[in-house]
Amino acid sequence: MSAKEQSIEAILRGLVKKEGLTKVARDLGIDHASLYRSLKDGSNLKWGRVKKLLDYFGYEFRIVRKRVNHDPTLRS
Repeated sequence: MSAKEQSIEAILRGLVKKEGLTKVARDLGIDHASLYRSLKDGSNLKWGRVKKLLDYFGYEFRIVRKRVNHDPTLRS
């Protein structure tokens, strides 16, 4: 599976695994078991936890509106 096809849980799980689950949990002040459960497949990871982990690893998440061409003569 390519990185583009991975879930956010899988990507964050890989980052946490590389750093060490116990260290990340301690640094963030999160219970070890709670962090582990958050990163399981199908865990329904909450945005607050995603943001906290992204901040920890030095990443940001952006949603950027696409440029939409409203001129019907230019559509293919």
